[in-house]
Amino acid sequence: MSQEAGHLSGGAAIYMRYPVRASIATAGIGIKALTDGVGVDAVTTTAAEDVVGLGLDVSTYTTTQATIAADIADGMRSYTGLEMGRMVTVSVRPDLLIRSLISGSSTEGTALQSLVNTSASAGGTVVTDADVSDNDMVGGIVWCVGGNNVGHARQIASDTTTAITVTVPFPRAIAVGDKFLQIPYSGFGTGGADIDGASFLQFTTLLNQADASIAAGTGAEVQVFRLELEGASDSRVLYTFRQHQWNRHTVPS
Repeated sequence: MSQEAGHLSGGAAIYMRYPVRASIATAGIGIKALTDGVGVDAVTTTAAEDVVGLGLDVSTYTTTQATIAADIADGMRSYTGLEMGRMVTVSVRPDLLIRSLISGSSTEGTALQSLVNTSASAGGTVVTDADVSDNDMVGGIVWCVGGNNVGHARQIASDTTTAITVTVPFPRAIAVGDKFLQIPYSGFGTGGADIDGASFLQFTTLLNQADASIAAGTGAEVQVFRLELEGASDSRVLYTFRQHQWNRHTVPS
């Protein structure tokens, strides 16, 4: 699941309890506020607006009076200090850094597609493979996990379904057989960034990992802070929710 990874401004986390309007089946997912007067719900795979924070537990929604009455004995209290039905615990600071595993598809735990270079690039600017993503990943990152440039990453300047081109060359020639991975976002506010500098992630089906098979610039609006680029199954992205209820960015002018 996605996890708390600290705060941009330092300091301790703030946890609050919110009543739910639908069951929260997975811990470590974004939780959003709604205007129907019932409670909070999960973000979707492609939208994270009016977020109140990262949900840390699960909650089964109920409108059965006997069940609600039984819950009272468990001391379920909300942010108001009063019992308000079934609730979920949320880490609410808007500067919360969230760390999510990067998945190679909408299914959690899918390895990223490995690219094995098929055409030498003496200048270190082109990675060639028939398995380059069909989706536009311009602005994202390609990094070397085997061969001449292990430990080096570059931003994607252009791509086709068979090749990735970078502007700043890798320090050494890209040889046939060198291995690379690619994702559609970067760690410095780009990767399909909009005019305000936002970046985007699409969440996996269970909402607790980042789906890297999408095109750059699609998905939920976040702010990518840092990438932890390792292998095909253990790379992670750190980000904040840009459309957080407590951010000035969400306040109408």
